[in-house]
Amino acid sequence: MTIKMFLFDRNQEGLKSNLSKIGFDLADLLNSFGLPGFTPPTDQTNNPWVPVDRNGTQIDGVPGSGTGYGIPLLLPDAGTARGLLQDFRDKALAVGDPDAARVLGVELEPATMTLALPGQHWCAGHGMGTRFGTRRNARGLIQADALRTHELDGQGTRVFVVDRGFSKTYVEALGGTFGGGLGIVENGKITRPGSGEEPYLPLHLRHGSMLLRTLTDLAPRAEFFDLPLLPTRITDVDYFALRALFAFLAMEQFFLSEDENWVILNAWGIVDRFAERIRGEYTNNPDHWLNVMLASLGRRHDVVFAAGNNGQFCADPRAPGYDRGPGQSIFGANGLIDVTSVAAVRCDGTWIGASSQGPGPSAFDPEGAPVEKPDLCAPSWFVEDRDASLRSSGTSGASAVVAGVIAALRSGWDNTAVSPSQMRSALRAGAREISGPGWHNRTGAGLLRLEDTIAGLQT
Repeated sequence: MTIKMFLFDRNQEGLKSNLSKIGFDLADLLNSFGLPGFTPPTDQTNNPWVPVDRNGTQIDGVPGSGTGYGIPLLLPDAGTARGLLQDFRDKALAVGDPDAARVLGVELEPATMTLALPGQHWCAGHGMGTRFGTRRNARGLIQADALRTHELDGQGTRVFVVDRGFSKTYVEALGGTFGGGLGIVENGKITRPGSGEEPYLPLHLRHGSMLLRTLTDLAPRAEFFDLPLLPTRITDVDYFALRALFAFLAMEQFFLSEDENWVILNAWGIVDRFAERIRGEYTNNPDHWLNVMLASLGRRHDVVFAAGNNGQFCADPRAPGYDRGPGQSIFGANGLIDVTSVAAVRCDGTWIGASSQGPGPSAFDPEGAPVEKPDLCAPSWFVEDRDASLRSSGTSGASAVVAGVIAALRSGWDNTAVSPSQMRSALRAGAREISGPGWHNRTGAGLLRLEDTIAGLQT
């Protein structure tokens, strides 16, 4: 069975240079493994993502020569693909430049984690109901009123929501501010951020709308940006990795600034590792381009990920038996040391049995120690106070709680005062232990608690 792989670097010149370092030539690789019908672009970048302002107008004149150059390859079988990957790595090590091997990657298949299958854990459905508690209960559990007491409302913070897209109109109806985002150009047409289109779902029931209800509640004065990276259903797996790489490079190039407070919410992850043709190439490889890029962003900005919905008791129905439970359910970027990974509990602190369990990917700690992911937990599976039809669910819902809290806290402690790593440490230190002392594979350092977190930041 053929396997599609990709060559990728920040621009065409960089790709050719790195290939040359390890004894490869772009033209030769295309002659041997080029995708039929694909014509290599001649520009320095072929990134389809473009910056769009809050009014829906494409921003012109922004330099983008370093936003990515990607080329697909078609390998005849898995053996040839593994051999080429190993050849790249061996030659890169031989010349003393292991980073050069990152230009070659394989596709991956993420999926948004919106649903889990309907004592010590609770599962939605199974005769236990499909929700528990209200937003008021969720706010009380994390002591959200402490934000208002300390006048922490997200002022000066910008939040990028990496999801299926959200509606500008819906954000503004919630009292939030839409800042623009990234649109994608395909077949000469641009899909603009802020449209929030999701087939067959009313606006208020869409995944992006769920995330924004929580974000605007906790950080009402933050500015919200849209990266509609994920389709409702991924049908073109082979190009998703390239699209994600392009998207995060474009975000970095066009929007992110070192002296600004940015929170990047990722309510998506890997459900099934068998979707990887070469198992672990993304999910357990810290040197995969996408992991390298997101780790780099996480050292400079607050990157938040949902832990996943592959917990051992009521995992996502798409998850195979090998991808459920302790140490087998947090994959890829969701388990990076430099991001904040969020598990889910009910509004009374009971762990939700669908929430993915750590530790994270075994290769992600350079010292070989267990990777303590998730970092902490937050409430999910609750409904709005005045509308029980509007539910916040899964670890997606919990990750929005943590992202909203960080956005609010940043209005009191910016990046120059508290680094992303220090902010994550403060959240963990302020958490309330609910699964015993120390880190726990279900709930991380414990339940998000704002009074202790704020007290820790103040000192």
